[in-house]
Amino acid sequence: TISAGLHSIDASYFEHRGNPLYAFHYRPESNTELFDFYNENADNLRRAFLRSPIKFNFRISSRYNLKRRIKYYGFKLRPHKGTDFAAPVGTPILATADGVVSKSEKKGANGNYVKIRHNSTYDTQYLHMKKRNVKVGKHVAQGDVIGWVGMTGNTSGPHVCYRFWKNGVQVDPFKQKLPEAKPINESLKNKYFSDIVLIKSQLDSVIIKNNTSI
Repeated sequence: TISAGLHSIDASYFEHRGNPLYAFHYRPESNTELFDFYNENADNLRRAFLRSPIKFNFRISSRYNLKRRIKYYGFKLRPHKGTDFAAPVGTPILATADGVVSKSEKKGANGNYVKIRHNSTYDTQYLHMKKRNVKVGKHVAQGDVIGWVGMTGNTSGPHVCYRFWKNGVQVDPFKQKLPEAKPINESLKNKYFSDIVLIKSQLDSVIIKNNTSI
């Protein structure tokens, strides 16, 4: 990872294939400590779900596969309803979306695991942890450390088995059209547009020479 030496970014602008893209760091409500990045139309630029519960130094060792057969078990059908992210023991495991912890326990083949209820549609589950970092009922934000990679339960190597539930059914998260994070509430949009006027004008006044921002 390369640091640019910046502790925080209030706003940014860049072009992608000729399309201008703005991002404003904004707290939409006074009663929350959570900031997100929004564009000039007040759309949230964050995805509702991270694609991986591991940030760095991982590989996918086994994918969701309902037709999986394993030689060790005589090639009998043994569906795998999760995605295994292999990583060193002790690697932080992140909540892939905001939600409330519905289960946090050590049980059978799952080992130490955590399950998070995100809304009426989605749940996620994280298996084989070395140690859990959250309790039932705790509100977690996307990116919070909920545990650490281990080898508890039925596993032959250090990894987190990530399970994704939609309407009570385990599905492949890589084949889902995942929702975007919520935009700013309609009742707060006018305030947002007013608050970003000055900083947007500062971005727009940046001198452009030879297609390079200075």
